[in-house]
Formats: sequence, C-alpha cells, structure tokens
Amino acid sequence: MAVERITSSQFRMLVLYSTCSTSILSMPLILGSMSGRDSWWIVLLGTLLGAPIIFMLLTLARWYPKKTFFHMSQAIVGKKLGLLCAICFTLLPLLTVSTKLHYSTAFITTHLLVSTPTVIIVGLCMTVVAMACLLGIESFGRTAELTTFFFFAPLILLFVMKWPEADFERMLPIYRGETADYISALLFYISITACNSIILLSIYPGNVSNKKKAERAFWQGFLIACLILFLVTLLCITVLGPELMIASYFPMFTLSQRVSFGDFAQRVEALLTIIWFITIFFKITLYLYATVRGFSFIFNIKKTKTLILPIALLFVFIPLQAFDNSAKDYEFYVGPAMWLSLLIGGLLPIGLFIIGLVKRKKKKQPLLPRHSIESN
Repeated sequence: MAVERITSSQFRMLVLYSTCSTSILSMPLILGSMSGRDSWWIVLLGTLLGAPIIFMLLTLARWYPKKTFFHMSQAIVGKKLGLLCAICFTLLPLLTVSTKLHYSTAFITTHLLVSTPTVIIVGLCMTVVAMACLLGIESFGRTAELTTFFFFAPLILLFVMKWPEADFERMLPIYRGETADYISALLFYISITACNSIILLSIYPGNVSNKKKAERAFWQGFLIACLILFLVTLLCITVLGPELMIASYFPMFTLSQRVSFGDFAQRVEALLTIIWFITIFFKITLYLYATVRGFSFIFNIKKTKTLILPIALLFVFIPLQAFDNSAKDYEFYVGPAMWLSLLIGGLLPIGLFIIGLVKRKKKKQPLLPRHSIESN
C-alpha cells in the first residue's frame, strides 16, 4: 500500500495552523493575566527559548527520514521503551484536546450560535474533522494549502486597519511584575507553541515528500506563526490596553469588533471568525490523526481508519464531561495541560535526542546527516 505524502508547502501551512489555532484568541488573555503589559516580550523570548526544541525535533527527523515519531522512539530506545514513548505521545492530544474544543464551543455559543446546545456544536465540528481524517492526510494537506489566502488576507487587513490606533506608551513600564509570573508565562507560551509541535511528528518526516524542503518549511511555519502571535499580542496591548485585554475572554475578537470601513462596512470581526475556524479545524484534525495513529501503533492495528469514528466520538464526549464552566477550562489549560505539554513535548524529545546522540557518537555517525536523494 502506497504511503500518503504531502508537499513541503502544504506541511508549512499545517505547522502554521497548528501553532496558531486557539492561541490567536486566547494568547493575549492568558499571557496578559500572567505578565500584564510585558506579554509582548514574553512571546519574543519564548520563541527564542522554544527554538532548541524545534531543532531537536528536526534532528530526530533527519536521523530517521522515513519514519514518524512512533518508529523513531523504538529505533532509539528499543521496543518496550519505544512503546512507552508512543503511549505518552498519544496521551498528549487525547488529554489536551478537551481545552481546545471547550474554548472553541464557548466562542461559538457566545458570539455565533447562542441558542444551540453545546453537544450539537461539538458533534458537528467533530463530524467535519472525522471526515477530513477519513479522506486522508493528502486531502487535508491540499486543503491547508488552498486556505492560505483566506487565512492571510483577513489577518493582514485586520493588522493594517488597527495599527494606526496603537499607543505604544501602553507597553511601558517594562518588567514591573514578579519574576515567578514571567517564568510561568514563558513556560505556558513554550508549551503551546514549541512543545505542542511534537504532534507534527505523527506525519513528519515519513509522510512529507521532500525532507530537505520540509525541514525548512517547519522552521518557516513555526516562525511565521510566532510572528502572528506576537503581532496579535502587541496590538491587544497597544490598542485595547492591558486592563481591557485581561478583562475580555476573547481579546482578539474584541479588538476586531472595533474595526469598520466608514458607514458601509460593519461587523469586520467576522473576518477573524474565518481565521479562527481555519486554524482550529486543522489543529483538531491533527490531534485526531495523531491519536488514531498512536492507538494503531500501540495495539498493532493495520486498518487505522476503523479507529477514526470511535476516537472522534471520544473527542465529543471528553469536553462535555471535563469542564462545567470556562473557569475550570482555564485552570486546566494553564495547569495540567501546560505541564503535560512540557513533559511530553519538551522533556521526551530532549531525552530521545540525548540517547540518540550518544548512540550516534559511539557509531561515529554525524549529528546532522545530509538529506539523501532517496529520502527526498
């Protein structure tokens, strides 16, 4: 059976969408409640500190250009420990998807479909996501590439319209909070950007056609996404102010509500809804795809598509039972979910990288082997 493959440009957009996702809406609120007006430099420093994790993920991919994370871990630490790594990897999307879905449904029920029951919204969302997984990675890879214009056009328009209103004096004074709060903000940012990127190893590098271009696409997608998150956070601070940014549960949506073109174009916040729907769709699809591949590897199931429907139903059930309100969702997101991402998406690849590095030194193999023509 032929292996499904996507191009490097499609993979770039998947990296970008996966890194942005709900962070476009939630990042200013969460970072603002932790570090206030200093959130803008937390994003910059967090991106810099998260870069080594991306480097390690890409190095693991270069060592095993035809494998995904599940087979990489077995090749590095053996069959039994590799199985344990696969279980940990699978638990990450399974246990943290509830925060994404709950926050998403809260946004929809608050601003779009106010009277619609939550179970109906989650069910409809997961129906579309399950269909994408059934069609395969090539299909939603092409979809990611086709939605590029619909993502960047509204985003650039929003930035251009709001930039003249920015008051950069609201960024001052700098570093007036507690150091512990800044550390918490940095850890949170790294967990949802760099550490969560480990999910992409469920398709990379084994299902990407050109490994050399895909490695460059990984960096580009990650850095562009971090730049977008920086601009979003900066605009919320300088336009809304740190106080209003923290007071609003959806600060980016509040920001976009203030955009209008004279008297003939109102409700420009609908453009943000388009951006958000695109990013969250691909995020949840990658989570479902990674979970399905994880279960199929752990239980040695050949026909992975048979797992999509039951796991999709599990994804519907989890957010409905996990949280009674948005406050509990927030506590889980900045608490257990953050530490789970740091442990599995941060410490796990670090451990695999160190063990793999020792093995390669013993075998006198280079740290960064060149991309072979065959792997491309």
